[in-house]
Amino acid sequence: MFPRRLTRALLLASAVCLVSQCEKQAPAGATSGKPLATVAGTTVTEQHLLDEAAWRRANNQAVPPAPELLQEIVNRLALVEKAKQAGVADDAATKRRIQSVIISSLREKEFDAALAKVMVADEEVAAAYEARKSEFASPGLDRFAILFQAADSKATEARKAEARKLLEDGMTQAEAQPAAGGRGPAAGGFGQVAARHSEDQVSRYKGGDIGWIETAAKETRLPANVIEAGRALEKGKRSGVVEAADGFYVIMKTDARPGGERPLDQVTDSLRQQLLRDKRRALEEGFLADALKLSKATVDTAAAAQVTLPDAPPAAAATPELSPP
Repeated sequence: MFPRRLTRALLLASAVCLVSQCEKQAPAGATSGKPLATVAGTTVTEQHLLDEAAWRRANNQAVPPAPELLQEIVNRLALVEKAKQAGVADDAATKRRIQSVIISSLREKEFDAALAKVMVADEEVAAAYEARKSEFASPGLDRFAILFQAADSKATEARKAEARKLLEDGMTQAEAQPAAGGRGPAAGGFGQVAARHSEDQVSRYKGGDIGWIETAAKETRLPANVIEAGRALEKGKRSGVVEAADGFYVIMKTDARPGGERPLDQVTDSLRQQLLRDKRRALEEGFLADALKLSKATVDTAAAAQVTLPDAPPAAAATPELSPP
């Protein structure tokens, strides 16, 4: 197994080779000094050692004596040459890893520092709030409780009369023993009456409570005439028996919250984070746009659309567990 620092050095050296097409010449900066070694046509000079030593000190790494350092450089270049001859440098996975190393280094050098400086001032938050104030308005909400007896169009008149009577009896009992107020599932609704007199399985054991519904919601799970009757009520009041296509209802408005604009101090944190994400995204897009312009990239989207990509391999079927003998 190669030493860790040699493996890392090999990867970085491979990245340099990929960018420079592994030209048979000394790297930039190695223009002076006595030749100390030659590896696959590349001359290693005194400047190589000085540059390597400076890099190691900058990265808090030990610098060995010059002969040992020279041998490490020679070993690295020899391994890169061996990798090239073995076709490793042409392997798609290797190229992708090398490209990732290069891109990561580019981001560290030219992008990450700029990204860290991105800030959103209080004035920007205030201006964005004024421009987008309607986005931060909270909707009006109403909370309802219901009693329900099923009796659709196919039900007999006797069944309809029975359903109506059950709800009327339920209202009488609810008025005699009102449900306790306060928060929670019942929310001051029909209490235990719902369990005995309602067939709505979602709400009957919660005092008939069906939760909050936006005041302006166009569609709800209740029939339109039932929800309209509920919205017309004052808080704490109930309707009489309301006939709908699927049966009979009694609806109570147990609570209400008016909508309206939320003040700046309630949305400052979330708005600041949105603006920060927008700025960072714009910086990222500009960074990429500069790279595309510099590289004079051209894209034929129409031609790419004609390419048929292989289907993803099907997920492996789970192996059924065998029952014990």
